[in-house]
Amino acid sequence: MKVLTLYIDKWYIIGAVCVDGVPHLITPSNGENRFWLYFYEDVANDTIVYGKDNKQHYHNNDNHYYGNVFDLIPDSTASFMRYGRKQEMYKIFYTSGILDELRSAVDETPGEIDTYISFSKDISDAARLVFLQSVLEENNFVVKESVARIGQLALEHAFRRGQYEEDGFYLLLNACNENLSYSVYEHTDNILLRKAEDSLKGMGTDLRSRALLEKVVKSINQRELFLDSEQDYEREYLRLGQFADQWIEKLEDAIPGRPITITNVRFSQLPNIYDTTVLKKDIDTRTHVIVDDIVREITTFVKNLNIPNDKVKGVMFLGNTFTNEQFIRAIKERYLLSEDKYIFYKDSDLPHIVAVYSIMDCSQFSEATQMAIANGATELERLKLAQEEEARRLEAERKRAEQEAKDKAAHESENKYKEALANIYDYEKKQDYAQMSDWADIALQHNPDDQEARQKKAEATRLLSEKKVKEEQYKSIIQRAQKSLEEKQWQDALSQSDAALNLMPNSKEADRIHQIARKQIDSQAQIEKYLTRADMFLAQKSYKEALEELKKVQSFDSENKDAQERILQIEQIQEVHDQQIAELIRQYQEAEDSKDFDAAIATCNELIDTDTPNQRKWTEKVERLKTAKVEFAKEEEKWQTIKRKIDSALFMENWAEVVSLGKEALRIREDENLRLNICRAEEKLAVLQAEENYKQGIYEVKDFIVNKKWDEARELLSDLQARYPDHKGEMKLLFKQIFDAETAFDKQYAKKDSLFQGNEPDEDNDFDSQTRQSEDDFFGNEKNILPAPKSKPQMASPATPNSEDDFFDMDVSPSRHKTETSRVVRSTSDDFNF
Repeated sequence: MKVLTLYIDKWYIIGAVCVDGVPHLITPSNGENRFWLYFYEDVANDTIVYGKDNKQHYHNNDNHYYGNVFDLIPDSTASFMRYGRKQEMYKIFYTSGILDELRSAVDETPGEIDTYISFSKDISDAARLVFLQSVLEENNFVVKESVARIGQLALEHAFRRGQYEEDGFYLLLNACNENLSYSVYEHTDNILLRKAEDSLKGMGTDLRSRALLEKVVKSINQRELFLDSEQDYEREYLRLGQFADQWIEKLEDAIPGRPITITNVRFSQLPNIYDTTVLKKDIDTRTHVIVDDIVREITTFVKNLNIPNDKVKGVMFLGNTFTNEQFIRAIKERYLLSEDKYIFYKDSDLPHIVAVYSIMDCSQFSEATQMAIANGATELERLKLAQEEEARRLEAERKRAEQEAKDKAAHESENKYKEALANIYDYEKKQDYAQMSDWADIALQHNPDDQEARQKKAEATRLLSEKKVKEEQYKSIIQRAQKSLEEKQWQDALSQSDAALNLMPNSKEADRIHQIARKQIDSQAQIEKYLTRADMFLAQKSYKEALEELKKVQSFDSENKDAQERILQIEQIQEVHDQQIAELIRQYQEAEDSKDFDAAIATCNELIDTDTPNQRKWTEKVERLKTAKVEFAKEEEKWQTIKRKIDSALFMENWAEVVSLGKEALRIREDENLRLNICRAEEKLAVLQAEENYKQGIYEVKDFIVNKKWDEARELLSDLQARYPDHKGEMKLLFKQIFDAETAFDKQYAKKDSLFQGNEPDEDNDFDSQTRQSEDDFFGNEKNILPAPKSKPQMASPATPNSEDDFFDMDVSPSRHKTETSRVVRSTSDDFNF
């Protein structure tokens, strides 16, 4: 035996064919896993296409796309188009081919098909009744039962399979669409009774996706403030849910701690596209909050039924979206049950669950069936009455609007008549008789029998005729006035413009010609006066004043030829004069740069006579040059004095004085040769200082040797050897001297220790003999290990010792080696020649 089992949600229908109690899932012809109730009205081909591909278009409110049809089928005014005619919305199931596919899945013959149905809680009783009677029964689908909730059938299925056995309370969580429904059933005496149920809008989806959708939508709405109500938000969550999976995937692939950007987000009723950034940590936090809120809501719901947690014998989950581990873990923490008491059913199991009808005693649903039919009929009747009332209201509104339109038209016509009449008088005052005549016609259109409008029309016609005669006369006169103005016949233009103004006092053109002619007549006398004054200034060679007078002439007549000729003459004279001044300034600058103060003063005196506008400037320069001349002489004398001192210091090789005097001289005058000599003197001073430092170091080394501080002597000598490599030979001898002295000292103490202990040295030991000899040499009077000082030549170089003995003379103080620069004879006396 074959029966059809259907679970019907507001967004989809999923069904199975039960053959002898074994269900077989029905696969739609489009290859999807269920019949998605999103429809496209293909007007061009007169077809209706169902499928999930239409979902996005429906939520975007695109034309010819339908969804949520169970909210539409109870409304007799809701329709779609087929063959150019409106069709009631419930027929869309047949037109789209869904009923034919269901029939073909069971039996292709046109006989009756036994059908068991479970409706989603979201579908109203009215919609159920229309679907059962007008859709299924009209097409030979015999509905055996349809009132049992899918949750009750799922629990019944679990008991019959032995998954649940105990009497008690069972919590059911249903997420077969975007809403989360939860209910509590009590099982007793093999009967399931629903104690209570409730739902959370929008929480039937994956909760992590829900948290991400909330973040995206609210982030964009903070900028646009487009969404107001909770329904607006839920609509956008539902529409954008199709993108949530790919956003979650992008979020999971992000680098920890770094936000991601979600692009191309658009609200359903906004054309703009937006981008927003989200952080994985924020989504995780929000998900945790949502989970806590839902679990708290459910546990409070159960607690309000006075059901202790230990009385809950099992928890069942319906739907594909129960994948959030936080949510499942939180539920399990509230209800401490074994794992087998938590049962999960997917969407694909729903038709199998509905098949439980066939093995149940359906008489238990008879009362609920009658109540559902009655509620559906009542709701349909109420909806019908509401639609009729709405139709009556719309008709009354239409009639009222028509009457208001008529009244408004009459009122507007009266206002337009009054406005036209007011304009008639207004244009009569302005002597615009053409406008006066037009507004009289408009007034007669709104009130054809009005005598006042007729009289004003006749008067406007008469006055318009008289005005035309005046206009012809005015036109002739004004043309003559314009011609006189072009020919610069100012007196004729003035008289003709006066005649035109007599005919038409408001004529702007006549007034313009009158003003120009009057101005030109008045300006002629002024032009003659300014030209006369300009000639007088020219005779006095006062070119600036002459130009000012000629500019006054041009302010009256910019093309006055007399003024232009005089200006050209002045410009030529000024050009020659400016060249003379420029040449004198060049000569002055050359003389000043070369310190030829007498020539510079003479040139300034010439400029005083030539550049008269700047006489004060050149007079001040003469005084400044005289002062500079005196200062230059003093500076030259000082320079020569310092130069002689530097020459003397160079001869005496007094390098410190050369540096000091040279820097003082450079402050007076820059001299490259002098700067070079200062550098050489500084180098000589550096060499002398280095030699002095070297000798001081040698003296300290000798002092360490005398005091038997061998390590300090070697350390200082190593430092000197690194700093003064040119004296490597001398320092090598000192290293040997230290070694010999230290060896002799050690042998002497070894000998004393041997005598103290009563041990006689071996006379045949050559090493002991040598040691004693060395010690005698170092401490005895007969022979000293350090060489005695020798006499030094008087002309020794300050940088190099005369002999080896100079470095090892322990009695010679470092001061004896200081160089007296005045006694040194130079062979390069020309090195510092200025």
